Amino acid sequence: MFKAWFVDFEPFGGVMPDDWIECILDSMCSLIIKGITPKYNEHSAQLVINQKCVRNHQIDLSLARCHEPKKVNEKWLQYGDIVVNSTGTGTLGRAAQVLFTPNNMTVDSHVTIIRASKQEYIYYLGLWATSHEHDFEMLQTGSTGQTDLPRERLKQMQIVLPSDSILSSFSKVIKPIADIRIQKQQENQRLSALRDTLLPKLMNGEIDVSAVQV
Repeated sequence: MFKAWFVDFEPFGGVMPDDWIECILDSMCSLIIKGITPKYNEHSAQLVINQKCVRNHQIDLSLARCHEPKKVNEKWLQYGDIVVNSTGTGTLGRAAQVLFTPNNMTVDSHVTIIRASKQEYIYYLGLWATSHEHDFEMLQTGSTGQTDLPRERLKQMQIVLPSDSILSSFSKVIKPIADIRIQKQQENQRLSALRDTLLPKLMNGEIDVSAVQV
């Protein structure tokens, strides 16, 4: 649907509507910034997302780490934020969107936060970002193993800005789909955690299932 509406312009006769404009990413965002340098503490309730967490357009919180509590600031994640891996060959450019309500959560300095400046932009920017991972990768600087995605280059990326009415209509269609996707992802993560807890106990006989009738 994103490609049909905003790349091929199918609902609009195959051409970009006259009231849409081309702009830079920064003009649609209230924040484009790299994360914090964490001080890890496994007893803390605050999570920091790292590059391992961002894969296949999803955020795997099971790979996040706890860190020392810090003062809440603009780098604390909000619903709709986009996270982009910003260092390292092979991981740089991976993008995902926060489509759940994050609690005491931020990203480390190897990940960039992109935050929409308007509610209508959230789902559009999220799908734009996940479809432009290769373009993010092409913006890298540095040598092999020491590559970096500069924030200023990211800010200057070209993007089409549709009308608010079209973005509002698009969001109404996408939000229920996004909600279901996150529910399924969280369910899969819970089931994976349960499997990883139970399987060793089943293998070593700590849990006896011989009396269970199938």
